[in-house]
Amino acid sequence: MNLDDIVEEFRDANYTHFDEFYNQTKKNVFFSIAAIVKDNSVIDDLMQDTYIKFLENISKYKKTSINAYLSTMAHNIAINYYNKEKRIIHDDEIIDYQQDNTNDKNYEYIEALELLKELDDISREIVVLHTINDLKFKEIAKIVGKPIGTVLWIYNKAIKELQRKVGANNEK
Repeated sequence: MNLDDIVEEFRDANYTHFDEFYNQTKKNVFFSIAAIVKDNSVIDDLMQDTYIKFLENISKYKKTSINAYLSTMAHNIAINYYNKEKRIIHDDEIIDYQQDNTNDKNYEYIEALELLKELDDISREIVVLHTINDLKFKEIAKIVGKPIGTVLWIYNKAIKELQRKVGANNEK
């Protein structure tokens, strides 16, 4: 079943296909949050908050890209959390949590997170939104509040940095 059909069911308070919806969208939501918040126990909570908020406000959803819509919602929830907590969360915490919780549903993303921790926060977020969440640069520019040219420049610089890091790791 496609996502638009499932969303229409949600509008009728039919949540039969929620698991399918979740499985098709969880990666985008996870990485939108993980680009900002580094504590995996909090990421799970914020993912849950994102889906609850989405379902509570289903009437406001207009037929756009569901992944872009959920990514924006997850991004905003993560930013609100981060601003509220006003603390620095170290990148290594998410990796340590992942390694200690091998049954965690997000464990499959550990390698990507390890590589992404090499980037600064805004670069990480832009790379995640484009490469993992498959958003267009125009959508990303809206989410991060930067001009599209700046987003493209940051993305290209970050990709070159990642390629350099991967190349250096492969030479060892």
